[in-house]
Amino acid sequence: MEQGITTKDFEVRFSDCDHHSRLKLSNLFLFMEETAIADAEANGFGLWKMMKAGYTTVITRIKIRILHQPVWGEKISISTWAKDFYKDKVVLKDYSIVDSQGHSIAQATSSWLLVNMQTGKSENPANSPYPIPLFVGKNALPEMMDILNPEIEPRVLRTEQAHYSDLDMNNHVNHCRYVDWVMDSLDADEVKSRRIRSIQMNFISQVPLGGKVSIVRFKNTNHHAYVFGMNEGDMMRDPLNAQCHFQARIGFAD
Repeated sequence: MEQGITTKDFEVRFSDCDHHSRLKLSNLFLFMEETAIADAEANGFGLWKMMKAGYTTVITRIKIRILHQPVWGEKISISTWAKDFYKDKVVLKDYSIVDSQGHSIAQATSSWLLVNMQTGKSENPANSPYPIPLFVGKNALPEMMDILNPEIEPRVLRTEQAHYSDLDMNNHVNHCRYVDWVMDSLDADEVKSRRIRSIQMNFISQVPLGGKVSIVRFKNTNHHAYVFGMNEGDMMRDPLNAQCHFQARIGFAD
């Protein structure tokens, strides 16, 4: 692996798996989050260092294409790197995931904001107090990630509330927790019979402790399911103009 690109090894534990003995997608996202944190530390723009300088980084979108979903006991390696600054707004960061034989099992791309903690606003990532090394042109997944348009026939499935165990060090619901909320919106038969080949998550507005989110699912297209997290209070008052906290699009292989 090239110098400056961070790789972490993981073994899929019993506690990482669903009831089909497969690695839960939320835990795969956690593995990727750990790798991103390790990459920042290794390249000089780690969490505590940035926070002392008054900045933090926040993930805004992520898309992963899955060729094989690891199972209990399987060993995988995740590599990550920053590949570009896009329109002076976000850092594009890619991931390559391989099995113990070095075979590719997943690829991902993501976007991150550099946030000034004093103003609460994002800034040009090129102005980071600690330089972020770039590997321009090195793509694991070249597609860009767009805002997902609302689909037809929305229906509210349930309400989720942000509890203590949902929050991370940024004091809002961790993005990996949203993946659980999305997966819980699928029918048992879908999870069992339809292989998930991709998932895109767009994180639009934070959910604080105590925040309530209406989980809305739209009518499936041929190969995709759409699940949005909408502000519950807004949904009760004015659903057409409700604040959206996150968007998800799940792609099925068949």
